[in-house]
This record gives sequence, C-alpha cells and structure tokens, in this order.
Amino acid sequence: MRRRVDIVHTVVLTMMTLVAAALAGWVLWVGADYYLTSLTDRPHHPDFRDLRPAGNVGHGLGILGSAMVLLLLLYTVRKRWRPLVRMGQLRSWLRYHIWLGVAGPLLITLHTSFKVDGLVSVSYWSMMAVALSGVLGRYLYQQIPRNVLGEAMNPADAEAESESLLVELAESHGMTQQAAHDLDRLALVSLEGRAAPAALVVLPAVNLMLARRLQSWMSVHGLQGPEGARSRARRWVLLTRRLYLFNLVRDLFHWWHVFHKPFAFIMILVMVIHVAVALVLGYTWIF
Repeated sequence: MRRRVDIVHTVVLTMMTLVAAALAGWVLWVGADYYLTSLTDRPHHPDFRDLRPAGNVGHGLGILGSAMVLLLLLYTVRKRWRPLVRMGQLRSWLRYHIWLGVAGPLLITLHTSFKVDGLVSVSYWSMMAVALSGVLGRYLYQQIPRNVLGEAMNPADAEAESESLLVELAESHGMTQQAAHDLDRLALVSLEGRAAPAALVVLPAVNLMLARRLQSWMSVHGLQGPEGARSRARRWVLLTRRLYLFNLVRDLFHWWHVFHKPFAFIMILVMVIHVAVALVLGYTWIF
C-alpha cells in the first residue's frame, strides 16, 4: 500500500514538473528577446505589455508563483494542527513542499522579468535565501533516522531497530560474526577518523558507493536470500551512519530552522504587502 501511494505521488509530481517546465520554457522562448533587451529600451519592445511584471503574462506568472509560495505554508500547518496529523504521510507532504519551493520562486523570477528593486526586492531575496537553504534543510532532514512512516526516531528507537535488523540478518540470512564485523566496518570505515562536519560533507559520495560495497560483502560471505539480505543490510548501514552523525545533524537542523524561519516570515510579509499595494493601485490582472 505504501509503495502504491509513493508511486501515485511520484507520477503526480512528475506531471506537475513537466507542466511547470513547459510553462517556464515557453515564457523564456517567447520572451528571450525581451529579457535580453536593456531595461531602458524595454518599454519600446513589442512584448513589453505582456511580459512586464504588470502585463498579462508577467502578472499571471506572479499570481501563480505567489499562490505556490503561500501553499508552502500547508506543510507547516500539517505538522502542527492536530486534525491534519493523520491526513497523509508527512514525507509525502514534504515532497510537495519542496516542489512548491522550487516551482514558486521560478515563476516569480519570470514575473519580475529579471528586474528586482525597491521593497519587493527584500521579499524576493528572502525567498531565494529560503529556497537555497531548503536544499541544505532537505539534506539534513534525510540524515535524521526515521521509521517507515517518515517520523523522526530518537537514538534509542533507532538502535533498537538496528539490533533487530542484525538479528534478522543472522537468523534469516545466515550472517556470521565475521560478516557482521565486516558490515560494521563497511558502514563507518569512510567516516571514522574524520571530523563530524567533514564526515557529513562526504556522506553523499559514501552512500553512492553503498550498493556496490554491499554486493561485494554479500558475495564474500555467501548470504542466503540475497534480496532480503541486501535491503536489511542497507537499512542497517544507513541507520548506523545516521546514528554516528546524529548529534551534529540535530544541532545543524536546529540552527537551520533559526535561519530558515525568519527569512520565510519576511518573504511572506513583504509579498502580502506587495500584493495589497498592487490591488489598491488597480492591478487586478484579467479580472
């Protein structure tokens, strides 16, 4: 069931990505000459009325992009409002949160026609800071041990699952003491001896080599039921690495929130002011 839900979300997000990419590509293709025109000459360009921030295309992009940015807040509401706690898995909400955090700023950038000044520049650059910091936040989020529902685990629960995986590998797949020792070495050999921040930096590259190293480990020790053994061993290695870096990731994630939230608040506040001023001045798009 979980697998089916993940596939559905992946299909939906893929379709949304294709639509957003097609829209952005069309705007850049049609407006290439306008965007390359100097700011002083743009008012004389034939596409000025459509592609300027207040034009039919530019204004529409601003409305759509701003709506996406506001929808980002639903993820925060989902985490904190009790009636929504059981409405879908948190990790699925996060996937849409991340997608909106990329697509929204992209459309708003096209809305600005690459000209950002005045008060709205505060909102724009706050938005870019939020979007870029979101990349780091996503990486840190992935390094926190989580259960099958995507909920964060404390070290004790993660260690308990780790022990359970070792028992399953031994009882169901014939893992010996020597194989367990080699698996432990495989998990941390590339991280031990490094300062924790350096280990966190090289972790993506180390994880990329995990599949090949696990295959070699299984061949050497002749484990039974290769598919089940591989998935359990992979889960154990990732848990071990995340427990090894747990304190650093927890502290960094805390400071990431300290940085991320103020910029998000400034972004939303100035954007609301910008929209309100536009409405007062009569910029109502096609309505």
